[in-house]
Amino acid sequence: MSNREGSAPWLCARCETRNLGTALQCARCGNPKYKRTAARSTPSAIATVARPAPARRAPRSAEVGSPGFAAALSGLLPGLGQIYADRWVRGLLMLIVPIFAIVLTGAFVAFADPLTSFVLRNAPSLSFVILSLALGYHLWVVADAFAGRLHQVRGRHAVDYAVLGIVTLALIAGYGTIYRQSAPWAGLAAKMFQPFVQRVTQTTSGSSEEAPPAWTGNERLNVLVLGVDTREGDKSTQNTDTMLVVSLDPVNKTASMLSIPRDVYIDKPGTFQGKINGAFAFGGPNLARKVVDDLLGIRINAYALINFEAFNKIVDGVGGVIVDARRPVRDESYPTADYGVERIDILAGPQLMHGDLALKYARSRHDTNDYSRAKRQQEVLGALRSRLTQSDALRTLPAIIDSVGTTIETDFDPANVLPLARTGTSIDSGAITSDVLYPCGGGYPHCELSYNGDNGFFLIPDRAKIRELAAQLFYDPKIRSEGATVEVMNTGARAGAAKDVADRLALRAYGITKVDDGTSAKSAIVLRSSAKRYTAEQLRAALGDIPIETGDGSGPDITVRLGADFRGFATDRL
Repeated sequence: MSNREGSAPWLCARCETRNLGTALQCARCGNPKYKRTAARSTPSAIATVARPAPARRAPRSAEVGSPGFAAALSGLLPGLGQIYADRWVRGLLMLIVPIFAIVLTGAFVAFADPLTSFVLRNAPSLSFVILSLALGYHLWVVADAFAGRLHQVRGRHAVDYAVLGIVTLALIAGYGTIYRQSAPWAGLAAKMFQPFVQRVTQTTSGSSEEAPPAWTGNERLNVLVLGVDTREGDKSTQNTDTMLVVSLDPVNKTASMLSIPRDVYIDKPGTFQGKINGAFAFGGPNLARKVVDDLLGIRINAYALINFEAFNKIVDGVGGVIVDARRPVRDESYPTADYGVERIDILAGPQLMHGDLALKYARSRHDTNDYSRAKRQQEVLGALRSRLTQSDALRTLPAIIDSVGTTIETDFDPANVLPLARTGTSIDSGAITSDVLYPCGGGYPHCELSYNGDNGFFLIPDRAKIRELAAQLFYDPKIRSEGATVEVMNTGARAGAAKDVADRLALRAYGITKVDDGTSAKSAIVLRSSAKRYTAEQLRAALGDIPIETGDGSGPDITVRLGADFRGFATDRL
């Protein structure tokens, strides 16, 4: 072997590390430069083991990179350090496999109600287990990036070990912070969705009542909000002081609220008889939902139950709400928690209301009545919604709700929470309509109730009027989005019938374009555009199942003919 060859850089036959020509053993693994094979040592054999390195061969990035830097990269994103060390396949797998596992598991949990129920029942414990497993996996990925292709942890520089220690401590602190932030949310989910868990458990055991209609995110969502007047240490009072239906239209980005006075009398033998605010105390939220379903002629998808003390703490926790009081509120006999009374005096105008004041503003009725109080409750709920859309309020909400126990609960499917949040925050305040069921004879804009003072104070509902109002407030979103043009034509009905029907249909979101008189003909719905059949089908149902005919020629998408046989809206026949 020549001196030139002996002084040339050489590659270790074991780990392929480049070494100086004067080195007698590998600087990394200690393998001798001239390691003899089992055969007789010859110059050719020696040359095979310790061959000079090709001059233009580039060092492998896995061997020349910093182990500490690789660990830091994987600390930022699992697998990134492996990619930096030219271990692309391993790095991508470390990044993709956990994401795939999380998505797959989340899909199973979201769409399999028994799994959802299990997760909600054990949410606090599962959050700890999941974050512990995530931390363990992340630390293993960092250690793998530090060890490199040869899986060696020893023999590194002190700086590399310092970086590894910093990354490890940072990960432990980071995951600990995530757990502290997630624990209140987990507790909130376990408490708030307890009714959903109970319903799923009853369904799987075959002992459940009829489940409420599921919400797909593309049709109207109706939620019954129940404000229960219970006091700390006293569970005997279970009357609902507030009954409010909140409805969201996710297609057209609108919302509606309808308050139901607590003195409305329900006369349904075999189901419930009495004031509507006693339905919850008599049969729980399911009976309250069933009663409201029947009263309004709609399907309630879910209920939300809240105690007034919980409402107080939530408003305080988000820093208060801005309410524009339209008129002063003075109440000389506002009830206190200890069953006494106090005087309240709230001035008119915009003001910041903390929990106690907001609750008094929403509940006071001695100076006015239940109907103005219902409007004030809607104002406070609207202000709270606006406050909750701000990120700083959301950060404090879980800990607040976790502190108020089980006084907030719902049977809403938790798989739809994120679509609900997106829908709720995308609706502009100007697109929210609110109304109240009013009594007749009080100068109100409309009336659906009548007074009855026999054997107490009752409000007797006019079911036809109530369902007409509900049909206007809670219109079918698909009708509005389909945008069919509708003409109403009088072809033998009473004088003015076409105008009355057109006005009522317009309030139900139908696109009325023309009202006219025509030649005598039987009642029918003439459909000219097959793409608008859904609207035609809904018109048929609304107008008492009058037949649908197919029309030709130009003109509006749908023509409604009102003949002498027209008997009015379906809601008029209740």
